[in-house]
Amino acid sequence: RDEQLHRAVAHSRDGGVQFAPMALTDLCVDFSSAFPSVIGAAEVDIVRGTGRLHYIGVHFPVALALVAVGAECWRMFCRRQDLSPLTLPLLWIAAICALGASTTGWLHAGYEYGDDASNTLFLHRWIGIGSALALTALALWSCKVTASLRANRASAHASLSAFRYAAIVVAAAVGFVGHLGGELTHGEGYTTEYIFPVEANADEPADATATATVALTPKDEFFLTQVRPILVAHCFECHGPRKQKGGMRFDSSEWLFNGEEEKWAAIPFEAENSPLIHRVNLERTDPDAMPPEGEGLTDADIETLTTWINEGAAYPDVQAGTIGARGVSSAALSAALAASGSVALGNTSVVEIDPAIRQRAEVAMKALLLRGVLVQPLAADSPLLDVNGSRATPALTDADVELLADLSPVVANLNLSKSALTDAGFAKLGSMPHLERLRLDGTSIGDEGLASLGTLARLESINLVATKVTEASSDWMHQQPLLKRVYVWQTALDTPEMIKKLAGGTPLEVVGGDQPPALATTPPMPIEEPAVKEPEPTP
Repeated sequence: RDEQLHRAVAHSRDGGVQFAPMALTDLCVDFSSAFPSVIGAAEVDIVRGTGRLHYIGVHFPVALALVAVGAECWRMFCRRQDLSPLTLPLLWIAAICALGASTTGWLHAGYEYGDDASNTLFLHRWIGIGSALALTALALWSCKVTASLRANRASAHASLSAFRYAAIVVAAAVGFVGHLGGELTHGEGYTTEYIFPVEANADEPADATATATVALTPKDEFFLTQVRPILVAHCFECHGPRKQKGGMRFDSSEWLFNGEEEKWAAIPFEAENSPLIHRVNLERTDPDAMPPEGEGLTDADIETLTTWINEGAAYPDVQAGTIGARGVSSAALSAALAASGSVALGNTSVVEIDPAIRQRAEVAMKALLLRGVLVQPLAADSPLLDVNGSRATPALTDADVELLADLSPVVANLNLSKSALTDAGFAKLGSMPHLERLRLDGTSIGDEGLASLGTLARLESINLVATKVTEASSDWMHQQPLLKRVYVWQTALDTPEMIKKLAGGTPLEVVGGDQPPALATTPPMPIEEPAVKEPEPTP
């Protein structure tokens, strides 16, 4: 036993633990020299953690207060001249919880909303504190009203009526505070957008939506095709039209460069002094790192933002959210602008789909239906199309590309599996700015055909099973900003090494032939054996 003890002491001393013998059989262990290295490894912020308890504690007092006031409203409707037995305890609990929620909410806003000077935060703070104090006053008042009713005083009934009307006013204030909290969390108009939808102004001049011709500079294109998708994916949720955490808003140049220059998130020509670049470069464990959730920006994304700011932070006023993916060529960008139909330029002009494009698409759709191609809207009210040419008889060839090209600006899903298209014909499809899913399985399409597509802004999935693609197409795949899944079975890419190389360090899921089969998630259905008929007796 002594030998084991000596070995344990010697081993622990190596770890920084100090031992001091107090008596023959007692041992005093001092962990103070070992613990700081463990505790110091993680930054503890008790105040910030306490502030985030606001979301846990805020709903409880709201619910209790509304139940208490609702009970009194019912008794007032029924002309009951006494307080509900629920009112006094519920108001006290609600008041105490509301004071705690106000305190944690104030702490939380100081960290999460920083210097946000918006009226929404201001009103939410102060009306919330006022409501907590009002609930406390109501709880005290309810005690006084209860005592008056028990003593059967002459003024008891008048005091009861005044208490009930005051409770209704406080309940309305509590509900309004909840409305403001919803707008802070989910964005402006969150609780009212479907109850009171905003209607278009019928008196707006007719030329306000006239087609505009926009000349984009190389810096403008760089922003639209490479910078804006990063902002949309990582920034607009908290700094867009619905929410403006920290008083920052990135969805237009007017908002991004609003106020004093030293408070801008992006300072033109000075990326090293821009808070945007500073925040995205912080360690993910830092509470000030942006974006606050997820894996953060890639090194390539940060380099893109840095380049954009150092070159002057050009921000053309394209306000709708349908354009912009890294790598889109000028021709593709122009086609996307023409096809989207909802891209606002400046404050008044809108780029509309050219009627000729729509007319050609309708003519091509009818011709392809006769050709055996299934063409249907992507959704009930969607202008985009789902095109399936896999069952055309005979199979689609390069001669059909002209019709398919007329649908390219408005196609979302395109299935060309088992077709007889070649790389030369495939290259004539044209820009497909809205394409999300593409199937080329069972075709002779190869690297040249894929390369001719350029960067597809919205492509999420592509099926390349049994095609002619090789390793040369890996660069094309990595240029697709939203590509999540690619099927490469029976291709030159269907090897463990190539699959690992394609997927390594990226969110891309590469599905090859060695993938394990999907397992059933439900028990098998019982097999019913056919009933055996007994032979009928012969007469």
